[in-house]
Amino acid sequence: MSSPSLWWIDWSLHGRSMGKEAAGRFLLCFLAVSYFLAMLLSGGADRFLSGQYTITAILRIGVPDDEGTGIAGKVAELPPVREARYRTPEDAWKEFLEAYPGLESLRGARKNPLPGYVEIWLRPERMSEEGIADVRSALEPVSQVEKILSGQDVMPSLLRMKRWANALLWSGFALVCAVFLVILAMQEKTRAARLVPDVSFLVDRGVPGDRIAARRTAGAFVAGGIVALFATLVSCAALFLVSDLSFVREVVGQAQDLLDARFILPVCLFLLSATIFQ
Repeated sequence: MSSPSLWWIDWSLHGRSMGKEAAGRFLLCFLAVSYFLAMLLSGGADRFLSGQYTITAILRIGVPDDEGTGIAGKVAELPPVREARYRTPEDAWKEFLEAYPGLESLRGARKNPLPGYVEIWLRPERMSEEGIADVRSALEPVSQVEKILSGQDVMPSLLRMKRWANALLWSGFALVCAVFLVILAMQEKTRAARLVPDVSFLVDRGVPGDRIAARRTAGAFVAGGIVALFATLVSCAALFLVSDLSFVREVVGQAQDLLDARFILPVCLFLLSATIFQ
């Protein structure tokens, strides 16, 4: 029997059973890779928390709009910052009236009693005590900033809850992988038992057992790589389709972010691991 045919001996002799097993492996791999990609993009609870949490730098009354815009631009260049947006005193007044209607009389003689402010959102991966401290330390020396609101009283406990949530989410991923490996081991055991008569037949006719095992392993590696790659492509396509939903954007993020260089190595390592274990 030639080397290429030994690579696919499982498929040649038991094609229907192998097809069913491959379909099951694809579904499991799709679930695992979708979970993994979602965790990579979201950072667990990081993205959702970073979308809800803002640092607010309240400017002094009388600071010109161009200076406020300039401060927001400089803050946006800080490594932990995802976005910084300047709100004019007029914006602040409109927001105040929306929250507390009927208080227009507080604005006497056309003078706005509210200052402008800068809203700051952190990057999901920098959602930490260090990231908040970096932004505060950059704003504190700025003379135009009167007060910085960053929730210092509640953030330590909130970030601690975030770490527990991330640990729980990654534990869920580990559980999915463990179930995947157990099912793969059971399938491989069933395959080996199913092939015993066929392998014995080949060995009796002079085909080395080591050669059969090596070719089967090589064939399984190639087949596993195809399944893992196809599952990853389908998962990425699904993420692109659902990433337009506001809930997915807030919790997971944009699928386009997967093209970022920092995600390439983890995805490749995951693909390699999925291929090897199959």
